[in-house]
Amino acid sequence: MSFYTLNGRSSGASGLSGAILTILCIAAGSLAAVTPGGASSIGKQWGVERESYLDPATGVRVWEITRGTDVADNLYFHVSNFTADNRYLIFVSDRTGSRQIFRAEVETGSIVQLSDDPAIKAHSACPDHLNARRLYCLRGAEVLALDILDFKVRRVGQIPKPCLGGLQQPTLSGDGKWIALGKQRDETNCEIGLMNAETGEYRTVITQGFRLGHVQHSPTDPVIFYAWETGGYAPQRTWLVNADGTGNRPFYAATAPTNWLTPLKEWVTHEAWVKDTGQMTMINDKLGVMLVNKDGASRLVRAGNYWHAAARPDGKFIVLDDVQGRLWLTETATGNVRLLATGLRAKLPVHPHASFDRQGRYVEFHTGRTHETVALIDLGDLPADSWVQ
Repeated sequence: MSFYTLNGRSSGASGLSGAILTILCIAAGSLAAVTPGGASSIGKQWGVERESYLDPATGVRVWEITRGTDVADNLYFHVSNFTADNRYLIFVSDRTGSRQIFRAEVETGSIVQLSDDPAIKAHSACPDHLNARRLYCLRGAEVLALDILDFKVRRVGQIPKPCLGGLQQPTLSGDGKWIALGKQRDETNCEIGLMNAETGEYRTVITQGFRLGHVQHSPTDPVIFYAWETGGYAPQRTWLVNADGTGNRPFYAATAPTNWLTPLKEWVTHEAWVKDTGQMTMINDKLGVMLVNKDGASRLVRAGNYWHAAARPDGKFIVLDDVQGRLWLTETATGNVRLLATGLRAKLPVHPHASFDRQGRYVEFHTGRTHETVALIDLGDLPADSWVQ
């Protein structure tokens, strides 16, 4: 079987340090904080740190992007971690004392720092799928657009009050015109809103009297997905709402015991859109990975105790991780699976949050094998097929 054939974390706004006078370089148009006696690290070339090894169980070559004791982490798996041209991998590192945004060139491994501001919510970064130079991120309740080549920043707009935090990672509509956002309004209510990517205009889509999570604009339709977050079973976890605020409805909803895929109560979690098809991948806890259609109808792609899942843009393959620290690849048409990597949690209990690049050639993931870093596997360079039915 040939693989490489492609057709066609929430928190409130961070505060600035009160111990040192910090001057935000807003006028200069960069995500920098300059302190007395120190210069901004924006644009700093960190060189090439990547190293590779062959996985002892699979023989697959794994490239770890950073080395040392500093933490490097990927973005959440429901957005692509790559720029639109697939040239750069976007990741987060704390090597300068706070978590900042970095880029690593896929071809060379060269690392460049993109932000240097303690108020930046680095894990909010969302690369623009239509503009290879741009990513969106949050600074407190501000929505910013950052040019990853000249490091200029444009203030798109402000998430309006009331806002007690609970800010969600931004996601983009398929046409790139709207940014989907989530926030906690007060002690009991949360809100999903849309912001115009050019004008900063904000409009409320829906408010709910429960905690919202995994807010994601559909890549194919004017629809927003969100989850009722409970930390466990929810009466109805998955929801869709139209971008204009109408049509709020349950999404995957196998609520009748006769419809359960297992006698156990179903816990569906870790949802992510499939870019080209408008379907979603979902983990059915302790059962396997599902592919869910736009109408909520689903099928079990592969049985197994998996943790997170993300599909290739065309939906033909899904990358999976599990709590044992293994990385898997499954074919959606057959459910056949192959093991890619092991030992990802050998030293540190990370969440791999694996996902594909824009073209389906690479898989990126978070690993704690020997240190906490981000890693890549080139799927065009796999050993001979070792698929299991």
